Amino acid sequence: MKRDKIGAKRKGEEKPARVSASMKPLSSLRGIPRVMSITSGKGGVGKTNTAVNLSIALANQGYRVLLMDCDLGLANVDVMFGIEPRTTLEQVVVGGIPLAEAISETPHGVSIIPAASGIESLALLSTHQRLRMCAELESVARGYDYLLIDTQAGIGPDVMYFNAVSSEVLVVVTPEPTSIADAYALIKILVCHYGETKLSLLVNNVSAFDEEPERVAYRAASRLIHSCERFLRTSVSYCGYIPHDPAVSEAISRHRPLLEIFPSSKAGLALRKLAKYVDEAYEEPQVRGGLQLFFQDILSRQDSPFKQSAP
Repeated sequence: MKRDKIGAKRKGEEKPARVSASMKPLSSLRGIPRVMSITSGKGGVGKTNTAVNLSIALANQGYRVLLMDCDLGLANVDVMFGIEPRTTLEQVVVGGIPLAEAISETPHGVSIIPAASGIESLALLSTHQRLRMCAELESVARGYDYLLIDTQAGIGPDVMYFNAVSSEVLVVVTPEPTSIADAYALIKILVCHYGETKLSLLVNNVSAFDEEPERVAYRAASRLIHSCERFLRTSVSYCGYIPHDPAVSEAISRHRPLLEIFPSSKAGLALRKLAKYVDEAYEEPQVRGGLQLFFQDILSRQDSPFKQSAP
């Protein structure tokens, strides 16, 4: 049931427009959240900043959004929201606390499940512990329209667990060749070992001196998309770009989301456009037995070798 208010209403802030039942994602109408992971082949590309502000933009459209920080080693979603959570994933995976108790509310209408820096890798937990956490995640996520998962960067086991459990994967890259190459390695594993087919690409932090940023971003995206089509026989959707904007660094340094303090900045407008694209590009996925059953299949293949080199 849609809430009339989303988060704490700040002075001078307009209440987000309600989303009618006909506008909701079809999965949400059936009590199943739309699950999307935000991931990257390498660190430093702005993945978490994208996840935080995308979640706010979707909440501003009237959706109930749960953002889960699954960067178990270098967690910072709570830092970027400027909040200090009482409970994190550390207490869940180590102390056995129910996952629902780790949910923190933000002033931006987004619920988060914060991780904690420096905790043990999910890969070191037992299969029983992982399945318990997945079962609890499936339960709590049913109260939301969107479940966004901010993964670690790279191609390690933790990244694959959470990307594979998502029905959609948003890969964040920058125009640099190293970022494109690492993103291809990530996509290759997801396609070849996990059968992922719903992949989107966002080019972030696009600088341009003698040509339009849009052309720089599209050229970088085209190289990666062409490689995926040629060598992996899979299509990747291009969902746009975020221009380089000093407002992003300023917001991060102030521990405040960009869309809170600089909503009309170049990057802010682009992130709101991204949220609109994500929402309008929805296609009903084939149900694969729920998060827990699908995770069981993923865990059964946890020892599969990863080919990390590109053809």
